[in-house]
Amino acid sequence: MDRYASRLALHLKSLASDLEIALAGEIGDLTLEQPSSDAGKIASNPTPFPLLPAPGLGETRRYLARYWTYPLRIKWMHADLIHILDHSYAHILLSRRRSKSVVTVHDLLPVMEAQRTGPTLKDRIRGRLLQRVLSGLRSADRWIVPTEWLRGELAQWLQQEDGRIQVIPFGVDDAFFQPPPEPRPDTRRRLGIPGTAFVVLHVGSVGPRKNLPAVMAAVGALRDAGMDAWLLQVGGRFTPEQERDLVSYGIAGCTRQMPDAKEVDLRAAYRAADVLLFPSHYEGFGFPLLEAMASGLPVVTSGAGGLAEVAGDAAVVVGGRETAPYVLAVRRLSQNPAWREQLVRRGVERAHRFRWVETARRTAELYRSLLTEGKK
Repeated sequence: MDRYASRLALHLKSLASDLEIALAGEIGDLTLEQPSSDAGKIASNPTPFPLLPAPGLGETRRYLARYWTYPLRIKWMHADLIHILDHSYAHILLSRRRSKSVVTVHDLLPVMEAQRTGPTLKDRIRGRLLQRVLSGLRSADRWIVPTEWLRGELAQWLQQEDGRIQVIPFGVDDAFFQPPPEPRPDTRRRLGIPGTAFVVLHVGSVGPRKNLPAVMAAVGALRDAGMDAWLLQVGGRFTPEQERDLVSYGIAGCTRQMPDAKEVDLRAAYRAADVLLFPSHYEGFGFPLLEAMASGLPVVTSGAGGLAEVAGDAAVVVGGRETAPYVLAVRRLSQNPAWREQLVRRGVERAHRFRWVETARRTAELYRSLLTEGKK
């Protein structure tokens, strides 16, 4: 979400100079480039209300910020148009005045979570808050989604024609097309991975929908076949159960994890690996696919949700939820350098089609269209 917000703000300042744009909150420090607070009429801290209450309150602090402080801040901004960049904050629209509204929908996970509310008091409170999010989401004037697949899913949930849902694909940073400051051998040496090893990379969280068992099984099978295969996981933190799974697959000693990697470390990880394995059960878009392709790394993915649309013909798409096809695909890739190079070429070419400047240009066009519509 930080990447989407920062890249959109960065390019809107030059592509939408006719519009006065203010950021309602601070953008996190995950990304390399941050829009300055005074360029292109983009500003943060637009009201006297702080975004977050005092630190140290943990989960309570996050809930207060999301459902009280942040909506209050935006209510005082008196905007002609409100763009919610993360659909999980759509409840903010319930307290808006007469502003036009746009919500970027990254996936429909809140819909799924609302359907699985548990019996405890905490679950019931969370369920009610999720219902507010969904009510706000339904109230938007327009929705932005990154894939055609997600447009269909959203239209079905909204139970209306998808004419008000606009597909605007996300982009990939130019930095991923360039080698990182740290060379591949140095990254491997820093992580304790042999220079000759075959490294399977997974990027993202490690929740159930990410299908980590398929990743572990693939690495284990490669080692059973006599290859010096290693697993590099970036962005997650293994659960105790997953730690036990690593042992049972026999790969605990040849697994490395970077849970809090900065973007420069992420870029280095793509260049240090031999394949990205991304077998998620559900994704609205899939940034790691584009980042890997731009980095010259072949991709094996499930194609679930919007992944097949993003991958096109530049990745190995494995259908279904069985683990064995992933194992076979990665083994074939490791044994066929010509096929690997073909995928790398296709991947770089495809990644070049996804540009943040185009994302911002089309978003600005939507803003102008809505604002003009509001004056009629």
